[in-house]
Amino acid sequence: MPIIDFSKLSFLLLLESHELKPFDCGDKDLNSFLFKKALHYKKELLATTFILENQERTIAYYTLFNDCLRVEDTTFSSKNAINRFLKTFLSHPKRHLKSFPAIKIGRLAIDETFKGLGLGRVIINTIINNAIEMNKHQACKFITVDAYQTSLLFYERLGFKYLSDNDKNKDTRQMYLDLTQYI
Repeated sequence: MPIIDFSKLSFLLLLESHELKPFDCGDKDLNSFLFKKALHYKKELLATTFILENQERTIAYYTLFNDCLRVEDTTFSSKNAINRFLKTFLSHPKRHLKSFPAIKIGRLAIDETFKGLGLGRVIINTIINNAIEMNKHQACKFITVDAYQTSLLFYERLGFKYLSDNDKNKDTRQMYLDLTQYI
């Protein structure tokens, strides 16, 4: 297992001029996105990808885009469930709001060789720190993710919560992290 000096990690914005190094996270869709779609998404202003690499390989990448966490009747089982959800992070005068600015983690992948070293936590902390910095210029209340069932525990451990139980039996679950606790 490789040793990584976390203090020397920095993520690079993926640009057209960048030559990607080999990468395999074990998921064909995530691999394909990095090599075939990430730059197109950047060009079309749909998503931005950041990569972490060493001399030989791309170690990890993540993709972000702007999002809006919507509190809709169809997302929750009842009006009471909506009100309970809103009460957890809004003071009373603002509970009429039904949508909130967010950053969505569209993709997050780590090369097979580097899994199990804590890089996922480093990536999430980087995203949180960047979101806090961004809040100096524009508001962002949440980080959101549509997490695959295999990733739920990872996000739970990092403080993400489920938006509702309505997607419990789906392939992905909507999760969010309230940034207020970090400010």
